[in-house]
Amino acid sequence: MDNRSNPLVSIVFTSYNHKEYLKQALNSLFEQTYRNLEIIIVDDCSTDGSQEILKEYAHYTNLTLILSDVNSGSYVKASNYGASFATGEYILFAQCDDFSEIDQIEKLVQVFKQNPSVGVVFSKSNLIDELGIKFSDDFICRERKFKKKVEQYALINGDEMKQFLSFSCVIPNLSAALIKHHLFKEIKGLSDKFLVVADWEFWLKLSEKTDFYYISLPLNNFRQHATTIRSKIKIETQIYEVYAMFYNHIALYQLTIQEQRKIKVGAGAVWFSYFLENKKLWIQSFPSVYSRINKIEKRCIYYVIVGAIKHLVEFIFRKMDR
Repeated sequence: MDNRSNPLVSIVFTSYNHKEYLKQALNSLFEQTYRNLEIIIVDDCSTDGSQEILKEYAHYTNLTLILSDVNSGSYVKASNYGASFATGEYILFAQCDDFSEIDQIEKLVQVFKQNPSVGVVFSKSNLIDELGIKFSDDFICRERKFKKKVEQYALINGDEMKQFLSFSCVIPNLSAALIKHHLFKEIKGLSDKFLVVADWEFWLKLSEKTDFYYISLPLNNFRQHATTIRSKIKIETQIYEVYAMFYNHIALYQLTIQEQRKIKVGAGAVWFSYFLENKKLWIQSFPSVYSRINKIEKRCIYYVIVGAIKHLVEFIFRKMDR
């Protein structure tokens, strides 16, 4: 194989207590049509028998198998640790409850060859249930500006991506994206300050450094089940993390007044989006959320209202498009 035209791709696969999904996830990686791969598996001290299944793959020559006997406390730490062993030009973070289409890596790498300014290539993801059955995709809920953009041109420059990320995490699954390894190192990996939005913050930081490219084919299968990270974290913590992420970004980068306002409106819109998901829980959590958020943004109620209006406009346009 000519490695100049087929650069090495490092896949960092994190595993923790999802043995029922492991073989489907791993087989989808070892059977990729793109062959110049190294696969780094980090099991974060699973207690359900996952490590015994992982040992069945130990004979693969392109595999580094790390079976931890102490839990790190988060997939972020496990991912960063796995990435420290990566030597490829590109890196992809695969998670043990998802699985890839067989040509995912091949198609993602091809985009890099044709678009040298791009630092991240990501695809649409199928949303699948616990049995692996597709019930939707992650494109349906995207805002209309994002949909219009990628219909016309799939290359998204950093400033555009920052605007999209200010309203929602348009790459909701790490497993759907291939990243230039040197960029991952430049921003010092995923931040372990966050439990829920570490990937969102990661993309936001990368939007300050590089362009993105979107593939409309569903190359990744994103499993939705009752034991995801988000399902375990209280709504108060989730909303606070979004605000901390956005306002930390404002503090770190020299953003224009307009950019700052978009991020603040986006934070309000995300807070309101939880109301749309669970009205009762949102109302119950409001006093504690407001107490924490008001320390970050004194005008938080104003931005929640503006964010709610943005959601209403999106809803109207979605209805019109049907």
